This record gives sequence, C-alpha cells and structure tokens, in this order.
Amino acid sequence: MVQASPSELVRDLLAPAVAQLGLQLVDVSWHPGKGRAVLRVTVDRPGGVTIDECGQASEAASALLDRQEELLPGPYSLEVSSPGAERDLASEQDFATALGRKVRLTLQDGESMTVVEGRLVALGPEGLDLEVRRSKGGRLRAWRVSRRSVAAARIVVDL
Repeated sequence: MVQASPSELVRDLLAPAVAQLGLQLVDVSWHPGKGRAVLRVTVDRPGGVTIDECGQASEAASALLDRQEELLPGPYSLEVSSPGAERDLASEQDFATALGRKVRLTLQDGESMTVVEGRLVALGPEGLDLEVRRSKGGRLRAWRVSRRSVAAARIVVDL
C-alpha cells in the first residue's frame, strides 16, 4: 500500500474547508527542514484573494490541522498565501481561472520555441483561443494554439 505524502493528505483535508470560504485550493506543499518544516498552502479565486481571505483560510486550516496532528510528521509552520499576480498555469483549473486574462505561452514545435502573449478567451479539449496583437496598438486577431504545443504558460500583469 502506497502511503500518501503530507501534501496530499493536507490537500484532501483542506479542500472542502477552503471551498466553503469561496476560495480554490491551488497548491499544498510540504518542505521538511532542520527542526521545523514549512507547510505552504496557496489559495485563489477569480479576481484574486485579499490578505483577509488568506487570514480566514489560515485560521480554518489551523483549526483542522490541530484536530488531525497525526497527518504531519513533526512540528511545522503554516504559510497561507495567494499564488501571486504572475503565476504559472499548470492544471485545467488554473487555465479556467485565467480566462479573460492576459497570458504568456511558450510554444514548442520540435526544436523551435515561440513566446506568445494574448488574452485567453476560450478553452477547448484540443486548443486554447487567444486574442493577440501583432504590434503595439495593432488590431486584435484571434489565434488558436494547440494544447500539445504549450511548453509553459503563465498569467502576466496587464497594465
């Protein structure tokens, strides 16, 4: 029988509580260290999270974890934060949350790499639809990108 990692156990425990706060559990990571480990919990929601919402998530996580001490191997510090303004997109949920926002995609075609920035306007099973400008002040045009060609993706701040 394969033992779940501390991150997986905490994710399963916290996901419903975070959802009740109207937030999405983006990531849980366990970082063992000398003496005291760090448990990092990342939460988000469309439009971003506030410091107060991170505080509420931290209180909810602390209360649940205090009742389930056996989940984590030893003392730890809990850190709850947002993923930040410019963050990587990895899961389907990450891409869904990024709909309507400006993204930077690194596309790979064999040995060739291309970077494209545009507004993510639609998601499909095979591709992503972007609105891109060829030049500053230029006309918007639709562009479909194959999901298989996406080597990396991240949200970018749109000022």
